[in-house]
Amino acid sequence: MKEIIIGTKDQFTSFPVEVQVEDTLYFLTEMEGIYTLLSSVCPHAGYTVDLEDGELVCPLHGWTFEVHTGRCHNVPSARLHSYEVILRDGTLLAQMG
Repeated sequence: MKEIIIGTKDQFTSFPVEVQVEDTLYFLTEMEGIYTLLSSVCPHAGYTVDLEDGELVCPLHGWTFEVHTGRCHNVPSARLHSYEVILRDGTLLAQMG
């Protein structure tokens, strides 16, 4: 498992937020102190998911995704790929394989 630094916890004041990790765009989410990194690639056609008014939306077909789990509202069996994020000494670290 590879740990990748996302940044310090204090850098982020609202969620979800776009973050770049190793030249790839992701969405960092937080719920009740649990952080998750979600892919920005739609599982349907590989199009880039956008952050619009606090929601994750694929503009190609209009699919929307739950901001904490990445589950698709339109097709519940589909979801954005997710990675666990841990908080260590004030720093957020993505657990990526």
